[in-house]
Amino acid sequence: MDPPAPAFARYCIRCGRERLPGARFCVACGLAFADPAAPQPTAVEPSPVRPYPIRCQIPFEARRLRVLTVVRIVLVLPHLIGWALVIPVSIAVSLLSWLSALAIGRVPDPLHRVQAAVLAYVTRIAVYLCLASDRWPPFPWQRALDHPVQVEVDPPGRFSRLVALVVLPRALPAVITAVLFGFVAWMLAVGAWFAIIATGRFPRTIHEMLELSIGFQCRTLGHFPLLLTDDYPWYESGPLMLPSRRPDRPVAGDRAAGSPR
Repeated sequence: MDPPAPAFARYCIRCGRERLPGARFCVACGLAFADPAAPQPTAVEPSPVRPYPIRCQIPFEARRLRVLTVVRIVLVLPHLIGWALVIPVSIAVSLLSWLSALAIGRVPDPLHRVQAAVLAYVTRIAVYLCLASDRWPPFPWQRALDHPVQVEVDPPGRFSRLVALVVLPRALPAVITAVLFGFVAWMLAVGAWFAIIATGRFPRTIHEMLELSIGFQCRTLGHFPLLLTDDYPWYESGPLMLPSRRPDRPVAGDRAAGSPR
């Protein structure tokens, strides 16, 4: 009797996102699937790939409290003040990171950790404001291991001096798209607000669209102006992978070097 055919995972065991055909990494959180890679649609041998250096995980939460939704703008006021205080510090660190990238071809670890913490903080505030999560965002100095919204950032590596030299004009298309995604996210948040008040539930379709919008904004912010990676942020359209340019390195993020503590 022939042995049974291997079963391929259909959903990610970490975030529950459905697996795309042929994907070896989850498109939402970057987790590698444990089973053999699904058959590719063509016979062409794929190039070595790696997940994008910045990954944002926003799990779906269906049931919501109406009272937290009604007063959301009041609850988030302390974080809006914190956001305003963090921005000048992050701008100064970005300038130092840019000069370091030009001088030595990499961003020093301490600067990278600060910017990774800023990225996780502002991403969680955006998620909370857009009603994609009811969990109160922690401040940058608080531990966030149990927070549902996780932002993982790879440890610092080589940063191309050429990319650093032209990072602003190069990133402009992505920045403009991220701003447009911001308008989309606010419109989706308005629709979600009415849906939660009426039904007490957060629509999955709105969640998926917010996940796409905020995820792209997170990757764009990490590329510019935070300079956490010199890889250009993509517009999510398939398995979120890039050609491998350097050896695999351990992941740092909310559980290691890149998260709010």
